[in-house]
Amino acid sequence: MSFMHHKSTFLTNGALVPASSYAELDIPPHPVGGGKHQPQRYNFGPGSQFAVFNLDRTKVAYCAVMSRARYGVGGEKFMVQNTDTNEMTFLSDWQISVLEREFRLIPINTKAERASKKTEQPQIKSYLALTKEARTTAMKRWWYARKLVEARQGGKVRLTKKLILEVAAKHAQDKGHDKRPAYNSLRMWLKKYEENPFNRLLALATETSGGNTVRKFDPRLEDIIDECVQWAWELPAGTALDVQEQIKVELAKSEHRQLVKDITQPDGTLLVPMLRTIQRRFAAPDRYSKDLWRFGPEYARRKHSFYTSRALPDHILGIVEADYTLGDIVVCDDEFQFLFGRPHILLFVDKKSGCIIGFAIHFEDECFEAFLHGMRLAMYPKDMSRFPGVEWNQYGDFAALVTDAASFLRGHKIVGASEELGFELIENVPGEPTGKGLVERMLGTLMRQLFHKLPGTTMSNPERRKLFDESKGLGLPLITMRQLEDFMVLWIADYHKTPRRGIGKLPRLKATPEDVWLAGQANMPPRDPIDPEIFLALGGHTTEVTIQNDGMTSEHITYVSEDLLEITAHPDHRPGVKYKLTVEWGDISNAFVVNPYRPDRVIRLRANGRCLEYARGTTMYQHRKTVEHHNKLTRGKRVTIEDLIVAKRTLSKELADIYDKKGLQRNAQALLKFRTQVSKKLKRSAIVTATTSAAASAGHIDFAAPLEPKSKRSKSLSNPANDRDGTPENFAVMNADGTVTIRDPLEDAVKEHKRRGRPRTEKSGPVKETPPAAAPIAAETAALTEKTIEDARAARRARLAKNGDTK
Repeated sequence: MSFMHHKSTFLTNGALVPASSYAELDIPPHPVGGGKHQPQRYNFGPGSQFAVFNLDRTKVAYCAVMSRARYGVGGEKFMVQNTDTNEMTFLSDWQISVLEREFRLIPINTKAERASKKTEQPQIKSYLALTKEARTTAMKRWWYARKLVEARQGGKVRLTKKLILEVAAKHAQDKGHDKRPAYNSLRMWLKKYEENPFNRLLALATETSGGNTVRKFDPRLEDIIDECVQWAWELPAGTALDVQEQIKVELAKSEHRQLVKDITQPDGTLLVPMLRTIQRRFAAPDRYSKDLWRFGPEYARRKHSFYTSRALPDHILGIVEADYTLGDIVVCDDEFQFLFGRPHILLFVDKKSGCIIGFAIHFEDECFEAFLHGMRLAMYPKDMSRFPGVEWNQYGDFAALVTDAASFLRGHKIVGASEELGFELIENVPGEPTGKGLVERMLGTLMRQLFHKLPGTTMSNPERRKLFDESKGLGLPLITMRQLEDFMVLWIADYHKTPRRGIGKLPRLKATPEDVWLAGQANMPPRDPIDPEIFLALGGHTTEVTIQNDGMTSEHITYVSEDLLEITAHPDHRPGVKYKLTVEWGDISNAFVVNPYRPDRVIRLRANGRCLEYARGTTMYQHRKTVEHHNKLTRGKRVTIEDLIVAKRTLSKELADIYDKKGLQRNAQALLKFRTQVSKKLKRSAIVTATTSAAASAGHIDFAAPLEPKSKRSKSLSNPANDRDGTPENFAVMNADGTVTIRDPLEDAVKEHKRRGRPRTEKSGPVKETPPAAAPIAAETAALTEKTIEDARAARRARLAKNGDTK
């Protein structure tokens, strides 16, 4: 079955076939040179165990980590043993990351713990803060303690009270002191001297007191005074007299009757502060609080802020800054050319190296699902098959995330995401862009260097856009969604290779983001595996739908899997019962459903039939806009199957046979056999999304050695599907002048195929042997033996002369 978390299933026998070798799991090979781009080590210690599935999730191998060291090329690797077959293999961090991205790795236990817990730092006093008088006193005490230590003679002499007083009296006489210190003081100084070898003077200094902090009046009255002081400062021109009058108003309220009785003195007067005390309380708040209450937070921050360059983190992926902005461009759909509008661009930037590790494009004002989509892209390797020669190898699990005051970056959703994914959330002060200046500046750079140079840009403001002629086409939808993503990927790859300020040894010195990233990999802490289902649980679109013969349909997309038999074949299942279906926001071709009869079972679904090609790489927002556009064109008519999806009715007859058989629920083997048949049927009836190529279709088909390209690859950069080796839809190549050329994905493959030519193979069919005649063979042999070298040369000269070559 697919994606099991436990070994036991409702199909006891044969539910998950143990893999006899690692070759059956189709583990991706470690790429040449890929090891140098891996920023983090996985936190697997010796004895850690995890399960690895094959691509179809029908076989599993339970593995245990033996050790970690350098084995062959590609850097450090884990030595992993199959606990069932004792077969050994080696897995790199890159391979484990890809398996995790594809939902094919589930940790069972781990002995290593994540070392990111906060610990309270001790308070360290500074010797520089001591006054001159305190230093003099500390030096005096230091000499008395020093003399007592010398009198001990390295432990040979026991310090008695008599000896201590004699040593102190002699030292006081030598220094000209009026009298020697008391015995208890000398013992206390000696103890502090011995317990603080690092800074004995600081330990012997007199501690200063902060004064009497006990408030004079009743605690309930003190709270009223504090509230009245803040209320007066919030007035445009409040004074201490307003505080005095407001205290009287508060005490006159009915809820404070008991307080009035308690503060009433025997002579009938109330124990309340006098006007002079109120004036001191009114002037007591700090200057920032006064400006905050009277003029507001913006004025208080501008007046009391200090602006300075901040220190960089100790290692890459220690702190990541996230922010979004409204892009200065108008985007339309790739296929239907309807208007999307101005997109919101969300960036994830590593503060140490300045590298962009992920981004997301969305059109809702504040979209938490887009945030999770960009975070998932930032944590896993990118699918760069559409960009030959372009590298974007920056990814990983970060320790802390800096966000701003946006509601979807500060609500309970992102707090839950930080707790479940294991990163610390650092909330920036609202209206203070310097708290995450790196990503703020990068968004501006993205607008200037890329968006303002693309056709259809809106520029930074309407006033500037008016300066350009109408022929420039500013503000027109000339860029599609896919083209904008391609431009951003190519710009990010070029940005990582360009020297930038702020990430060098000094703030004004430049450094290349990619070089800083590679240099900081050695100090990276190891990462723990993350269950990819967390992203779906946090940001997936959940709806309740029924299970039909063709699967589960939500918003005109049909999802199917042979594992739905676990639900439909259950005795408690009834037609028309709705189940919770969760669809991935960033790629609506993926969906999950939880088996209510087995809560620990999660069934993974894929879009069925023609839905798969439409839904692959399409976000939920794009799909809804497509349906909305279709409804406008058809005047609100119901979306038909012929428009968006094809629902296959393939399980009705088989399910009817299942229910006709008595006692089949108790027969796990029969149900497993039927499931296998349905699985093969779905595979045979699946529609393969072929790659459209003009180069491959231009010539005749060579039936002896035909070109066999693989099926189309997913459009998403974060590709968790099983088409890792598929053919991209096209290639996006950036030219020297900054323009992007879209190339045929099979152009190079066709040239290579023609260069190799046909294979040299014998013709198939029966072989006929005909015995040769003896006489002709003997005659030919005699003729050949009579020829000499001179005869051969003469014949060659005759042929050359006949062709006109006199030489």
